[in-house]
Amino acid sequence: MIREFKPQDLNGIIRLGRYHARETGVQDALPFDDVYATKNLRQLFIDPNVKCLVVEKNNEIIGYSIFILHTKLWNPTLFGELYFFYIIDGERNKMLADMLWSEMMAVCKKYGAQFFESDVTAWTKDYVGSKDTIDRVSTYYEHKRGDHCGNHFVHRIEY
Repeated sequence: MIREFKPQDLNGIIRLGRYHARETGVQDALPFDDVYATKNLRQLFIDPNVKCLVVEKNNEIIGYSIFILHTKLWNPTLFGELYFFYIIDGERNKMLADMLWSEMMAVCKKYGAQFFESDVTAWTKDYVGSKDTIDRVSTYYEHKRGDHCGNHFVHRIEY
């Protein structure tokens, strides 16, 4: 089941955040700090423009997406921008990822966003891009008809 974040989901997001950091290789360069992450996520989720969806299975959070709705400095067009998109290994599959993606797009449409931006950032302890993660995620964003701008993708939201 995919649903909106509730405050009691925070520990599940933190747990998955550790997996996410470890899997992408970022954990080696920037160790995951539970206290810091909890404080920042609480602060982030106060912002009404920040949205979080969770994927739940058997009362356990197995995935999440965190994104924001905002305008650019030069134009009032509303954009969605992805912060994090993750489904734990072992549960991850295209169908579940597509369901989470579709739910994000539905939220963006609800608020009138015209575009959605996503990018790929992951690096190892040597500050080299985590090739596996970058390739896998870039391929997915391409599948979602994102237009390349480096490892940054812009998706037109279909109405």
